[in-house]
Amino acid sequence: MKPGITILLFVVTLGLGVTATRVMGQDINVAVSLDRDTIGLDEQALLQVEVSGTEQNLPEPQMPTLSMFEIYSQGRSSNISIVNGQMSSSVTYRFILLPTKPGTFPIDRIAIVHKNRRYKGNKVELTVLDQGIATPPELSESAQGEDGQSRDYFMEAVVDNKNPYVNQQITLTLKFYIAVQYYGSPELTEPTTTGFWSELLGNKAPYYQTINGRNYRIIERKYALFPTQTGELTIGRAAITTTVAAKTRRYRDPFDVFGDVFGRGEDVTIRSQPVRIKVKPLPTENRPTDFTGTIGDFSMSASANKAQVEVSQPVTVTIKIRGTGNIKSVAEPVIPELPDFRVYRASSNENITKFNDRIGGTKTYEEVFIPNRPGELEIPSLSFNFFNPKTDRYQQLSTAPIKLAVVKPEGWVASSDVPYAGPSVTIGSDARDIVYIKKDIGDVQPRGRIIFASPLYLVVNGIPVLALLGMVLVRKRREKMAGDVGYARARAAARAAKKRLAKARSIARTETTTEFFAEVYSALVSYIADKLNISPHGLTTDRVKVLLENKSVDEPIIEQLTNLMQKCDFARYASSSLSQDDIDEALASAEKVMVTLEGVRFET
Repeated sequence: MKPGITILLFVVTLGLGVTATRVMGQDINVAVSLDRDTIGLDEQALLQVEVSGTEQNLPEPQMPTLSMFEIYSQGRSSNISIVNGQMSSSVTYRFILLPTKPGTFPIDRIAIVHKNRRYKGNKVELTVLDQGIATPPELSESAQGEDGQSRDYFMEAVVDNKNPYVNQQITLTLKFYIAVQYYGSPELTEPTTTGFWSELLGNKAPYYQTINGRNYRIIERKYALFPTQTGELTIGRAAITTTVAAKTRRYRDPFDVFGDVFGRGEDVTIRSQPVRIKVKPLPTENRPTDFTGTIGDFSMSASANKAQVEVSQPVTVTIKIRGTGNIKSVAEPVIPELPDFRVYRASSNENITKFNDRIGGTKTYEEVFIPNRPGELEIPSLSFNFFNPKTDRYQQLSTAPIKLAVVKPEGWVASSDVPYAGPSVTIGSDARDIVYIKKDIGDVQPRGRIIFASPLYLVVNGIPVLALLGMVLVRKRREKMAGDVGYARARAAARAAKKRLAKARSIARTETTTEFFAEVYSALVSYIADKLNISPHGLTTDRVKVLLENKSVDEPIIEQLTNLMQKCDFARYASSSLSQDDIDEALASAEKVMVTLEGVRFET
């Protein structure tokens, strides 16, 4: 290699190395946050500075001069994580800010210096009021004891909406107020939420608030609750157990050399008051006839994995429903009857997110469409409706139609009843296959042993004949299964249901109650849909009852099936109130119902 080219490659490699170093060095972030943006002059705020990056041993942040505050360090906490072999670390520094005068003060220029580079955090503002923030009267009463003195500690539970719709999210906030020294970490007993589907939102960093002239440290925990039934519901008491400094001692032990130098503690338990919620039903005015019970604020999209396909080949359509609400309860979009397609459900999954104390995310459905004929076909617009509690109205979403170019596969014919036109045979005058009849047949007595009468001959030659007959029967059955979808589905219904019940049996535990009852419900609905050769989409309990009545199924069997479906439907949204005995009983009932249904002849 020439010297000039070698030097050029070295310079380029060195430049790339410097660029890579700078890029790696830029993977450092400084995030600044306040627990509150407004406080009173006699209150305090918590300032947090989080330094994160892909390197360890990052330096402490450099704080600017904040003359309008007295600043006290509250320590730091660190976290290290490894994802896909990539390690990252973060350190959070906490500071208490005590204001010295009222006003609105920007907090800026918090930065760190690492490898001769400066990384600056974001700007925040803190407003300090002269009179402080007015304490709500009910909070002042909670902080005041029966003797008129302020309490050392108390607890309250509040919700943001006491009159929600069924399945609408309400946010429950537990607040533990304490104004004295405590030891260790408080232990929480969660509130009972019977009648709600519950999801933990998380804990807020402790902060301080002045109530009735006394400074309290506040520990906050939030839950998202979705009522599953209408009427009066009660959120039970929560309790916190902790150890606080004892106020007095009745006597002093003369042999206790250290006295009260190290302090004494006593265990206390603080409970919140129960919260009563009045859940109202959804309005009946303008309710869609195919409404499935979904509540929230959503958007929907649909896309196919291919635009061109052969006849009888699958096309997967992915339907995504995004928004805020109980993502687990989002129903499938309505798929109409399509003469040009066979439709099968492939899978569904959900991705739950938590943002600004609201539960949301994405529910994804995959549906398989199999075209029956060639041509320019179209998967029509799919519809999905829900009730939006923000507007108190029902809304309907629709996807754009999906166009497919369906082509003929090699050897494809439009009909299976195609006549076979074989070559014709004509016997001409030159035929040589005519044998003259003998007048004397001679000796007709058998000579020797007739071979086809021997058992060995019959066995050896009978096996291929039986095998051929078996192959013909198998082929006939396969042709019938391929040509008659209803027959194929009915024959495979029991086997598919047994697989689903086997899966349900493997997860029949209280930790997986929701998944268990969803699997049992899916087994029942899919079995009925396969037996009747209909789509399982939108099959409700009432719809199943009507279909079975039309098929002349006995009333006791229909009642047994629909009762189990209603139990499964309720259990998926109130799983916390069910025991292992309830799960075992539901599994036994499902197996019994399936055996009963196998003996039913569905009249056509």
